[in-house]
Amino acid sequence: MDSTSSGSSEGATSGGTATAGPGTDSASTSTATGGGTTGGGETFEPCPPFEPPAGPVVDVSPEMADELPGLVASAAPGTVFAFAPGTYDLSGANLLHVTTPGLVFYGTGDDPEAVVLDAGYGIGEIFLVEAPNTTIANLTAQRAFYHPIHVTGGTDGNTTGTRIYRVRVVDPGQQGIKINASSAGYFSDEGEIACSEIRMTDAGRGFVTDCYTGGIDAHSAWGWTVRDNYIEGFWCDQGLSEHGVHFWVTSRDTVVERNVIVDCARGIGFGLGAMGNGKTRVYPDDPCPGAGYLGHIDGIVRNNVIVGKRPELFASASGMDSGVALEQACGPIVVHNTVVALEPPFVSMEYRFENTSAVIRNNLVTHDIVARDGGQATLSGNVEQAPLSEFVDPASGDVHLVAGAAAVDAGDVLAGEEAVERDIDGDPRDALPDPGADEFVPGP
Repeated sequence: MDSTSSGSSEGATSGGTATAGPGTDSASTSTATGGGTTGGGETFEPCPPFEPPAGPVVDVSPEMADELPGLVASAAPGTVFAFAPGTYDLSGANLLHVTTPGLVFYGTGDDPEAVVLDAGYGIGEIFLVEAPNTTIANLTAQRAFYHPIHVTGGTDGNTTGTRIYRVRVVDPGQQGIKINASSAGYFSDEGEIACSEIRMTDAGRGFVTDCYTGGIDAHSAWGWTVRDNYIEGFWCDQGLSEHGVHFWVTSRDTVVERNVIVDCARGIGFGLGAMGNGKTRVYPDDPCPGAGYLGHIDGIVRNNVIVGKRPELFASASGMDSGVALEQACGPIVVHNTVVALEPPFVSMEYRFENTSAVIRNNLVTHDIVARDGGQATLSGNVEQAPLSEFVDPASGDVHLVAGAAAVDAGDVLAGEEAVERDIDGDPRDALPDPGADEFVPGP
């Protein structure tokens, strides 16, 4: 659990009322823990190698960096760009602006560190995606002045089907992956970020202005899945960073599962503030009747690990703020997450503001789960104030349960869309589930 694991999204895809989903337009390095088996003996394979789809192939190499914008602009739908190993210097205004559907960008081989697209803080974005069904895989995108990967709605329709898989995003000037609506009023929906690493290093932190940074930052996004990623280092000496994973401005039906988030000032957030950033998204089915402003609607947060361990994080001006934060969030389900802080955070989890109505069950935290500003939640099976002795080696980030931990078998049996059949490692949960992301499995 000190690294990520991956597989298909399990169980319900969101809390709350099911809908037809978004579809109508409007104006790493992989750090998998390895395979396992499910309760039925079925193999649980974390992050399988990326298999490029069939299509016309354009082979590119580092000396072609200056040609890439033109090649991308003129590509036919479905073109596959195969990047040979090496470092691609994109600092000379070499933005890859994706306006053609179905383009694929991937690093050849199986090591995302072997193919490095480096903006050198010379351009705002490396990938600017505003076309459906774009895939970015098996490569590193680093040191963009704003966002190494930016997904936005298009000029005449929503951008759907974005897949970011086995990608390393390193040292963004602002957010690592940005997702938002276009100025034309179209949205970015139904995407996936999986099996990837998003990291801020100490060197990169010096290029961030006013602590405006975070791992994944999504506005008004519907139906995204964020799974099996490793996210680290989003904090500042002065100021409060955004979250490792943050969906807000009336985002909806987000699935956040099996992620490991280490040394981030804020871990996972649905919504932010009483009124967000002043914008909103209107859904035709009115999923939360009578509510005012909503930061997030439905969705599920399960089997995630959030760990704060670096002394520098806790010594910073804002310290560790929260592991999971729900703010004006209608209908989310938060189950089987582990939040461990080696020093006191502000909260382990919080549910905040009067339009928040959540289900929070079977979570394991070292500090408190806190109601704030009129937030409402159904809580059960949670263990708060868990001592660090419950975990194998929290100082190194390993927060598997130890034998004899009080949390073992202390959770509630969950059913329906709250049920979580396997833990973060793919181990089946038994008849007496353990709170948190790890189900203790006795050794031989």
